[in-house]
Amino acid sequence: MEYEFDQRNAQKKILNKKSSTVKFKERDVFFIKMWKNIRYEQNGKWPKFLRPVLILKKFNNDIFWWVALTTKWKESKYYYSFMVNFKPQFAILSQIRLYDRNRLYTKIWMVNQNDFFKIKEKIKSMF
Repeated sequence: MEYEFDQRNAQKKILNKKSSTVKFKERDVFFIKMWKNIRYEQNGKWPKFLRPVLILKKFNNDIFWWVALTTKWKESKYYYSFMVNFKPQFAILSQIRLYDRNRLYTKIWMVNQNDFFKIKEKIKSMF
């Protein structure tokens, strides 16, 4: 486990030096570089430690709030289900974070306005 965290820190140092020009907006779904996290926090997967996320709020050209997405349903008030290309997706509403655009890897799709509105309303109701 220690090795994984050391490896992540090395990758973060590289990413920190990078100057991204990726453009993004609210409702975009991107794969982001997330790496291995601890305990119940969502992780990136695959060799590149990527995870799909929905951009909830763009604060400026560099930072944004996102919510993690998954294809695995869990019975919880903190999940919101929606369909993309006839496949179920689930927003894990309890997994909201602020990230820098340097973590953005590639855009996958855009959530429709109706689902985006419902996701934001459900998050607001949590507070």
